[in-house]
Amino acid sequence: MPRPSSLVAPTAGPAAMPTAVPLRRPPAPVRDRRPALAALAALLVVGGGLGSALVVHRSGDRVDVLVARHTIEAGQRITAEDFGVERVATDGAGVVPAAARENFVGTHATGRIPAGTLVNRTMFLAGGVVPGDAVVVGTVLGPTQRPAEQLQTGDVVRVYLVVKGDAASAVAGSPGQVLLEAARVVSASAATGAENASVSLLVPAAGSGDVVSAAAAGQIALAELAESTVPAIDFVRG
Repeated sequence: MPRPSSLVAPTAGPAAMPTAVPLRRPPAPVRDRRPALAALAALLVVGGGLGSALVVHRSGDRVDVLVARHTIEAGQRITAEDFGVERVATDGAGVVPAAARENFVGTHATGRIPAGTLVNRTMFLAGGVVPGDAVVVGTVLGPTQRPAEQLQTGDVVRVYLVVKGDAASAVAGSPGQVLLEAARVVSASAATGAENASVSLLVPAAGSGDVVSAAAAGQIALAELAESTVPAIDFVRG
């Protein structure tokens, strides 16, 4: 009888290892890369609000003030028509309220005031423009006796003695002699080309005889000086 074969239970091999599956991390939140822009936008909003508030506040401070309606020359006597009125935002420093217009009518300008200027009290003087120790001398000048540029009220000039042709000098002195170092122009007529111009000068009363004689003889020539020049005799300043 054949021997039964030994039944050998199959040996189980090592357990198969499962394939590793890579772990997936949850997606990171997207980082905001524009914090500076956001902050700037916030500042602009706040700044705009403050600016609007300031405009509203300043608009509430607007007042009517006097301005030069047109250019006013130095020494010019002021009339009501020389002033215009503008409504501006101001703290009130230095300007003249429109209601005070009449207080300045009849005064004189201490210097040239360009058209549109907000005027202030230091631009005007009270009383007569000619001081007691001065006289106004008028003369007629040809094109070779004056600057090519039109002289204006308030300009400062030097007065020279000139002799035309064979004429005798109206005063003792030689041609080119300085009769007056500096004199203020009180008024000047418009003249172009070969036209004669009438010019009035503020001259010291003492020793004015030579200037008057030379002016009457047409033997005066004028040279314009720097605007900052202050003559010995000038407009009244108060």
